[in-house]
Amino acid sequence: MPDEPTIGVDERELDDLALEALAEAYATTPAPGLRQRVLGVAHAEAGAERARRGLNRWRSIGALAATVALALTGLLARENGLRRRDMAQLDGLAQANAELTARLDTQEKTMVGLRESLDAQARALRVLGGPRTLSASLTPKEGYGGNGRVHVDAETGEGAIVLAGVEQLPPGKVYELWVLRGDNPPEPAGLLAGAGRAVYVTQLAKIDRPGDVKAFAVSIEPAGGSKSPTGPIVMVGALQG
Repeated sequence: MPDEPTIGVDERELDDLALEALAEAYATTPAPGLRQRVLGVAHAEAGAERARRGLNRWRSIGALAATVALALTGLLARENGLRRRDMAQLDGLAQANAELTARLDTQEKTMVGLRESLDAQARALRVLGGPRTLSASLTPKEGYGGNGRVHVDAETGEGAIVLAGVEQLPPGKVYELWVLRGDNPPEPAGLLAGAGRAVYVTQLAKIDRPGDVKAFAVSIEPAGGSKSPTGPIVMVGALQG
């Protein structure tokens, strides 16, 4: 059967010019303003894409800033914790140092008191070991306790006193020893600031003309002593040769 004739143009036989002519023949004119609308849509989508990219970028920057802030907060909290711990340790060391200093001061005062007591006892022993010692036994007056003994070197006038069992006086008061010479006014012979211990030994002021002394007395006086007795007489004793 003979081939039927083809209607139209075979696309495989068309050259470039024919294709262009065919396109122009079948092309339609775009509606007015279409190009502007297409461009507007394209620009809008491009702007939206840039906005999305910018938003994502700011979100990334914000997340990074939040991460850095969280890390810095953690470091700051750790630093503050270490600082508080160090301050607590320094406070503990300062308190321990203050307590140690106070204990050392107390021990130093105790050592000073012991040295003074040993010196007084040594002087008392020297007085007792003298060639001639005068002594007076002190007995308490009514309403007071304790007892004591005064020793005086008859040649040098050096003396010592030993007290036991006397009560501790309140602040601002002190025991004072007096020398009695017959009808003469009492003469101050020394302050007994440490009296009130179980046993108290101290050196006396040097006594002039010890052979004329008749007796000794102890009274309670204001701190610093008095020129003549102002407080109650708590002990008295006659001198014996």
